[in-house]
Amino acid sequence: MRDARGVVVRGRGAPATIEPVAVDEPEPGEVLVRIVANGVCHSDLWAIQNGNWGSPFPMLLGHEGAGVVEAVGADVVHVSPGDRVLLAWAMPCGTCPACVRGRPRRCAHVWDQPPRMHTDDGSRLIGTLSIGSLATHTVVHGAQAIRVPDGVDLFEACLLGCGASTGIGAAVNTADVTAGDTVAVIGLGGIGLSALLGAKLAGATRIIAVDRIAAKLDAARALGATDVVDAGVDDAVTAVRSLTDTGVDVAFEATGNAAVVAQAVAMLGRGGTAVAIGVPAPDSTVSLPWGEASIGAAYPNKATLKITDGGDPVAEDFVSWLDALDDRRLDLRPLVSVVAPFTDEALAAAFRAMLAGEVIRTVISIDDASPPEGGGA
Repeated sequence: MRDARGVVVRGRGAPATIEPVAVDEPEPGEVLVRIVANGVCHSDLWAIQNGNWGSPFPMLLGHEGAGVVEAVGADVVHVSPGDRVLLAWAMPCGTCPACVRGRPRRCAHVWDQPPRMHTDDGSRLIGTLSIGSLATHTVVHGAQAIRVPDGVDLFEACLLGCGASTGIGAAVNTADVTAGDTVAVIGLGGIGLSALLGAKLAGATRIIAVDRIAAKLDAARALGATDVVDAGVDDAVTAVRSLTDTGVDVAFEATGNAAVVAQAVAMLGRGGTAVAIGVPAPDSTVSLPWGEASIGAAYPNKATLKITDGGDPVAEDFVSWLDALDDRRLDLRPLVSVVAPFTDEALAAAFRAMLAGEVIRTVISIDDASPPEGGGA
């Protein structure tokens, strides 16, 4: 057993505070990781407010982490102590009905998280999305640890643990953006900007970025948006359709606001695909114009609406995206707005800045490391 520190949430809506944590050694099929960097994701806040996707409290917060393997259990052969790894909650679990039927991109991610982390009073800690990486150490299933190339900065790679992989995967897997497509992205947080990067990686030739915050529109331009729409000034649907002859091929909703799903559908041209990525409030309802009296989803558009929670990735995707970071076909560094220390005050500031739209991502430096200039950690 190892002494560690982690961000513990003891009940729905309770404070998130750094506490002493006990971490057991990994058992067969598991990996013990010393966390170096962890992105503060909106899903962390959602889990505090709404519960940990059905898992009991107390919860060990964090699911966008990268670090160094310290120990592996029996049967783990793909990583070894000393390897730098990304932790990915969205890896196929291998045990749900979809995985058993050979359809891992439809995985339900029903990880049976091992009881390896405990509070100082002995209570079992469940990691957010079966990870729990806002901590100095965590234990995960071996499949969730993916080796990071030596040239890739862990402060950048950690974003692939959730936000970046969700957005990129939504573009290349869920939406199947292809070369020459016209794409709209509504909501330019970490996930929306990652969807923009994924669309660019897939060869989209026109990318229209939509938000209400000028700094986010500027960020989108810098990352490759060909057009921007200030939804605080213009009607987003009208503006996007006016920029295209027939509507867009693909529209992404990356806000978590149910009303924006209908906007994404209304931006589509005939046969287009809308992808809802944002995590909605539990009581959300979506209402869509359906018929010919409006820009109907069914008639005349024959539109497709898809919902994704992780971009549907498999192991090969993460390896491909890490390789793209290594050779700079993909650059997530602009998404890291702030690197902050592992303190209660810094964590509170990160949540406040995220809600205010002041940052794309705050990355917490867990072991007081500084992000290297040229990669590696």
